[in-house]
Amino acid sequence: MRRFACLILLAALGLSACAHDRQRTRNGFISEPRRAYQGELHGPGLAILDDWLKDTREGNVVVTMGFAEAHRGFVSEDVAHRVNVWFRRYADYDRDMILTDPEIRTALVHAAGRWVRPTRGSAGSGN
Repeated sequence: MRRFACLILLAALGLSACAHDRQRTRNGFISEPRRAYQGELHGPGLAILDDWLKDTREGNVVVTMGFAEAHRGFVSEDVAHRVNVWFRRYADYDRDMILTDPEIRTALVHAAGRWVRPTRGSAGSGN
């Protein structure tokens, strides 16, 4: 009986230790707010990254906020491949495997909009 109680206690301690990791994440999601990286993207994956992701403000936001490994602007080759694949699938609205300019632009705005909201008065609503 004591052995069983010790095993239960040990399992509970092990499970509670796994609830948070060193990067303050819970269940894979970052539990505290972050800001998009403001500098230039850099790293070996920059040559692989699609132009619309590396040359636009929204693309930089998608890369740095959507992929934790690139949160400081460093883009590895692995991250570049993964973000390219993710974005191409996300942007291809009609699933014809051909990305058009409207699909790319709409997807950039929508994907970056998850993290970046326009400041009050910047959008032209006539106010």
